[in-house]
Amino acid sequence: MKPIKVGLIGCGLMGTLHARTLHTLPGVSVTAVHNRTRSKAESLAKEVGATVYDTYEELLKQDLDAVWVATPDHLHVDISKAVLDSGKHLFLEKALATSVADGAEIVAAGDRHPELKAMVGYPLRFDPRYRTMKQIVDRADAGKPLQAWSMRTHFLDPNQQVYDKYRDHYYDTPSWYFDDQNAKGPIFSHGSHDYDILMWMCGDIESVFAYGGTYLLPPGSVADAFTVSLKFKNGGIGHVSTPWITRVEYDMTGVATEQLTVVNNNGEIRVKADKEPEQRIAYSENDMWVRLNQHFIDCIRYDRKPLISLLDGLKVIAVSEAAYKSLKERREIFVENAGVLV
Repeated sequence: MKPIKVGLIGCGLMGTLHARTLHTLPGVSVTAVHNRTRSKAESLAKEVGATVYDTYEELLKQDLDAVWVATPDHLHVDISKAVLDSGKHLFLEKALATSVADGAEIVAAGDRHPELKAMVGYPLRFDPRYRTMKQIVDRADAGKPLQAWSMRTHFLDPNQQVYDKYRDHYYDTPSWYFDDQNAKGPIFSHGSHDYDILMWMCGDIESVFAYGGTYLLPPGSVADAFTVSLKFKNGGIGHVSTPWITRVEYDMTGVATEQLTVVNNNGEIRVKADKEPEQRIAYSENDMWVRLNQHFIDCIRYDRKPLISLLDGLKVIAVSEAAYKSLKERREIFVENAGVLV
């Protein structure tokens, strides 16, 4: 098995997670890393056996098969285009970009290089709970999705470390998370996980209407709590809320179809179909980070199509941008009017 040599641009929270995960995969070597703060890159390089490069341009000159980009979202455009133009496969942390216009540039770069694999990193699609939900919704006897919802509560405070239930550790929140100009808040980036997972199960979203505001963060910060009503193109409805103000963290994602309902109740799957007793499915562990990274490695190694394309990522941020615009303008926004027809 030919080893796959990987470069990493961005050695913060997510970059470190991906590097550590890749380092455990057979036949994969993280050989090059870059970060704006060199000390972070040096610490990670020592851990995974990589070489540090002072610029991403220098890193892209190295003999690499693929590059993982885990910089802040607003820095994705130029770096992602450079990765693809250098002839390397691209794994891009979500969200694709912080605007549809920027995201479209990345998609166009991917289109120029159809020989390369490119994927956006939405890990919930690799969570065994959500994969079970997808299988149930896709059953022949399920019928059309009628209503869907996702409320995954979180708590972020710029002045204290935050517990991450998906990684089981505490971390310092980067300052750019709270910058409305660059990040746009949880309605855009954090909520993009939920827009993606619900579209994966229920189809494309036609329009949105959002409420929200800045409640606990300092004035002038991003909106830290919100709810978004959704209208799917197939006629179904839904809502998404991933606030940063709830100290008790809890996940509740569900889909009601014509014939059944399936819910992820904080990690336990509950499903009830007509004329059948309710079933409950418990999971002992969540290996979504391994599954996510292994999937893209396998796409490179065996010439497979990635589960989440750049175009899929663009569709998600079209919804994110529509939701953000609705929050600002207090009106229904059609996703196709957010900047791209999806």
